[in-house]
Amino acid sequence: MGVPLQYLNVNCLVIDDEITMRKTIQNMLSRMGFKNVLMAENGKKALELMKSKKVELAICDVNMPEMTGVELFNTVRENKKFDQISFIFITAEARKDMVARVAEGAVNEYIVKPFVMATLEDKISKVLIKKFNPSMYDVHMKNFKQHMNAKKFDKAEEELSKAAELISENATVSYCFGQLYLAKGDVNAAISSFKKAIEIKPMYVRAYNSLGSIYESLGDMESAVKYYELAHNISPANSERLIALSKLYKKTGAVEKAETVLSTAQSDLREDASASLHLLGEMYLGKNENEKALEALLKAHKKNSSDITIMMSLSEAYRAVGQHNEAIALYSSILKINPDNANAHYNMGKAYLEMGEKESAINSIKRAWELNPFSNQITQDLRALAQTGKVSI
Repeated sequence: MGVPLQYLNVNCLVIDDEITMRKTIQNMLSRMGFKNVLMAENGKKALELMKSKKVELAICDVNMPEMTGVELFNTVRENKKFDQISFIFITAEARKDMVARVAEGAVNEYIVKPFVMATLEDKISKVLIKKFNPSMYDVHMKNFKQHMNAKKFDKAEEELSKAAELISENATVSYCFGQLYLAKGDVNAAISSFKKAIEIKPMYVRAYNSLGSIYESLGDMESAVKYYELAHNISPANSERLIALSKLYKKTGAVEKAETVLSTAQSDLREDASASLHLLGEMYLGKNENEKALEALLKAHKKNSSDITIMMSLSEAYRAVGQHNEAIALYSSILKINPDNANAHYNMGKAYLEMGEKESAINSIKRAWELNPFSNQITQDLRALAQTGKVSI
């Protein structure tokens, strides 16, 4: 399947740490007729290029030094400025755990090495046709996402309902209904929708993850652990979930289990430097070895300065050693990327509270509650602040 002529002017970015592979893919793209091809040797350099140049299609290796393809993908998807970039991942079959990790983020396509030009051409054609000549279903789903970002929930629901009429019993549609209900504050409807997505597609990792997050907010730690573990069994290379799971184990008294899950994961992910350092830092935090935690997390942040989960852990380490201004600055950086991150608002409020700045703490925790009103922890803390501070909320 050849790439339609009208798509050959798109800006492509080839990202691979092996120069031979970069040149091979570049040559393939040239033979297909692409005119604008950029190259980067790792995710960090790729991100710099994306910030300075318009990139529409990224063809990216998964396992790279400095910043892996998965880390780059997650960073790009966190930032609405990069919504226009489509991703095709290239991976070795031995990295099936990373393929599962990529699938969680809904990557456009992936290719297993070794591959021939015809395979790459076919994948590119599918991605670009969907991008520039979408089906009515894809149009409705794109409109849904735009309305969700704008917090126009009624319009988002209209678009999602239209998509559901076109494709019945669709796991992605059910998952998106869960997101919608969650944004509207209907937690029971959200849970039902996420569970329906799993019924339709039992390997739908993001639905398990969302259920784990909801139950954690509700204070149902047993259910939270259950769904995080189910997600982990399908996709074991997600460091953010591993950290969430280890903290839940600690809360439920399974301290040894918490340490084991982190140490095992750190060994498994040792090739991914920032993820490995991130997990090491969390292990030190769990043992209250805060200076060591700060050192490891600073190294992780240096390797991947745009990863929100690393920034959150580093902020916690700063607070643990009494460097609250540094923590506040990092929380502010996170909120510039994602203003609706309830955890960042909440933890910023906790940092302000530790500094004795009660008014700022109330404002931050109140904003966290507005974004996540069903969180037992946030609600309790806000009520306690309101009572002690005699503030009307």
